Amino acid sequence: MRAHLEIERRFLVRDRSVVRGTEAIEIAQAYVFADERTLLRVGRRDGGWRLTVKDTGSGLVRREYHAPLPEEFGAALFASPAVRRSVKRRHRITYAGRVWLVDVHRGGPVLAEVELSTRDEALTVPSWCGAEVTGDPAYADHALAREASE
Repeated sequence: MRAHLEIERRFLVRDRSVVRGTEAIEIAQAYVFADERTLLRVGRRDGGWRLTVKDTGSGLVRREYHAPLPEEFGAALFASPAVRRSVKRRHRITYAGRVWLVDVHRGGPVLAEVELSTRDEALTVPSWCGAEVTGDPAYADHALAREASE
């Protein structure tokens, strides 16, 4: 398993109509562990389960590792009463030559994220974006996840 270096900026979406008419995939995730430095999650998308380990880094730059999981293992982890779960619909929107991922969280905010090649890479932010929330722990996916009993 190799580390992927993720350099990502995140924004609140002020104009939710940006996703109207675009295709989306559903992503279901369960957070097995998350603290201020590391998270461990299991997720299902495109018909398969995968395990992700992510260091929280600076919020802008993080290392992440992915590994596929057998169906039974992923389903068992996701169903555990000890996890926090999230479900979101992810839309891909191209703007100014970049692919933006717009996540509509079930029962939560709409967030846009874009991956960069370098920490200081120039970025044109779309007008449908609002405040930048990169590194804000309140908008981390694991913070938006719900207790399994909810």
